[in-house]
Amino acid sequence: MSIAVAVDDLPVLSAVGTVTVHDSGVARSCARCSCGWTGKRRLLKAAAEQDAWMHSIHQRCVVGVPLVRPGN
Repeated sequence: MSIAVAVDDLPVLSAVGTVTVHDSGVARSCARCSCGWTGKRRLLKAAAEQDAWMHSIHQRCVVGVPLVRPGN
């Protein structure tokens, strides 16, 4: 038994943007993406990191390496 799959029918997973967390000091961390999305300003850096991961999962954006970037 063999199964034939048309290559044209396969979904194409292409990244839209690159998401990172900008750490601007205490209680000022925010996830941002090059696709134009900006997350809420968070008290905890870990919460902003979760926002970044959730955005990357739902919008198929790539997570930046390193995820957390200091400064603006």
